[in-house]
Amino acid sequence: MRAFYRGYSAATGRRAAQVRRLHVMREDGSFAGRQALCGTPGWGVINSPAVVLDPLPTQPPPGLTWCRSCIGHAADLVGQLNAFARIIAALNDLAAEQEESVS
Repeated sequence: MRAFYRGYSAATGRRAAQVRRLHVMREDGSFAGRQALCGTPGWGVINSPAVVLDPLPTQPPPGLTWCRSCIGHAADLVGQLNAFARIIAALNDLAAEQEESVS
């Protein structure tokens, strides 16, 4: 798997302020290698080229966070969506129990 984010302005060399998410690259279908799993376009435009990270990093670069939709789709692709759902449900139950004990 690969990842990408909208890139740096060619004029300033800095990442644009609106760039916040690291997306997981779609590797199949009609936009393979050109689109995120969430549907975000991954092709470059004049002021914002796509920066591709190959392989998918274990953590996003500083200043970026994972695209939540892409991570959910990626979890499904690798057969872990149900496992993540069980973990989230267990954490929710634990938080509810802790909230009850504090009250």
